[in-house]
Amino acid sequence: MIEEGSPNVYADLGCTDADAMQRKAMLVVRISDAISAKSLRLAQAARVMGIEAFCLEDWLKGHFRDADETLLHACLCHLEMQPH
Repeated sequence: MIEEGSPNVYADLGCTDADAMQRKAMLVVRISDAISAKSLRLAQAARVMGIEAFCLEDWLKGHFRDADETLLHACLCHLEMQPH
């Protein structure tokens, strides 16, 4: 039997911080999209955002549970302000 889930996979998995994880995941997707749209390399994107490349690499691999949501948002803003 196939059961349809909610829009938040983290809630479906029973995570206690499901809403925060969903927001962080969406921010990381937007960061990834902005990096691709601007054809930036990992090191270039990290420099624009003011973070270490290994940190960005971890986020893009899905390791963002401990990432600060405010920092993710700030990083996205830095990328969006960066000209092509």
